[in-house]
Amino acid sequence: MWAKANGVDLLSEDGLTSQLDDPAVAEALQYATSLITAHGEGPAFFDFRANGPGGVDFFGPDNQFAADTLGAMPMEQWYLNVLASNSPDEEISFVPFKDRQGNNISLSGGSAWAIPASADNKEAACEFMRVVTLPDTWFAAAQVRAEQRAADGEPFTGVYTGNTEADERIFGELVTEESAGAYYEGAQLVQEVADQSFALPPTPAAEEFTRIWQAAVNAVINEGADPTEALAQADREAQDAIDAAQ
Repeated sequence: MWAKANGVDLLSEDGLTSQLDDPAVAEALQYATSLITAHGEGPAFFDFRANGPGGVDFFGPDNQFAADTLGAMPMEQWYLNVLASNSPDEEISFVPFKDRQGNNISLSGGSAWAIPASADNKEAACEFMRVVTLPDTWFAAAQVRAEQRAADGEPFTGVYTGNTEADERIFGELVTEESAGAYYEGAQLVQEVADQSFALPPTPAAEEFTRIWQAAVNAVINEGADPTEALAQADREAQDAIDAAQ
């Protein structure tokens, strides 16, 4: 997100070239690191985040917002459901993530299905995938959840499908100010920025690439490594992994 906000992608569009050594990536990492080190050393910061007031109850009512140990954070949309369930009356505002030009951006990601070549019934597997991802199927599942939340007296902030038609119906018909309460604004904002989202392209060494760039980031934050040098080394390792996987 920080690199994209600074005008650069970590990977080329075809997923075959690492761009971790781009100066704009190092600049983004330096800035993101400064947000942490402004409060102390990296390890101490992460220890407080995980074990300090609110950190140990990240998924519960005594979370960091309730404990007033967190002022702001970029976070995935699913956490709205967590907060709505556990802190329905907490005063929280929502703003989109923006790039350096002031444009809204959002990161899109998720899991993918694959059918092994050795599967016994590949046709049935394909049909299953098709049916469970139909807009009507997504909506039906969301409706069951909305009804259950209402029966339990809990807020419903929606489910996110990645299917435009399904999401428009879910957030247009099932998610209301009444159902989502104080988190209605946040749920609506997620939909508003969906069209500005980006995703990393598929790459032959996806798992290795992620491990390598995250190790470089951790070295900078936790060990004080130079961002340019750490990312240059990571770029060489990442490109080797991509080339070897092709």
